[in-house]
Amino acid sequence: METLEELKEYITDMGYEDTVVFDNPSYVTAFIGLSNECNAVYDYEKMIEYLMETDGMEYDDAMEFIEYNTIRALPYMGSSAPVVVYPINY
Repeated sequence: METLEELKEYITDMGYEDTVVFDNPSYVTAFIGLSNECNAVYDYEKMIEYLMETDGMEYDDAMEFIEYNTIRALPYMGSSAPVVVYPINY
């Protein structure tokens, strides 16, 4: 999926129309699936890559943006908040 609209349509077609997704920024290429609670799941590293590609941010700037503008907002979104996964490469 390349656009937020495509992602929303895909999730709705699967029967999860109440799932909350990020929309500003959409991090659409970082979406990796749904949790068992039907929360949207995003890959943190892919979120960074998304901002680097779409907004031209450097890695550290993208990381700071996500931490400040996205991660901090999750508790205010309640139980329907998207889940951000931090991949571990070992």
